[in-house]
Amino acid sequence: MTNEDQTQNDEDFDYGCECAMTLLNEPTEDCLNDLIDELDEDGMIATEVVYGLLATILMSINEEDHEGDEH
Repeated sequence: MTNEDQTQNDEDFDYGCECAMTLLNEPTEDCLNDLIDELDEDGMIATEVVYGLLATILMSINEEDHEGDEH
């Protein structure tokens, strides 16, 4: 893998994280539909974008779980 490929992968991952944060901050059906339309413009979504979405959502879920654990 070249540095150029890695840079694009990092940018795609970061973009996926940004999309997930947008959705987490405004969890509405309209927001979800807008993100899906934006991501699916080319007919496919880069794997790294999906990884960024999943990583951000999982981290958010884990933070919520730990908040409930504090006594």
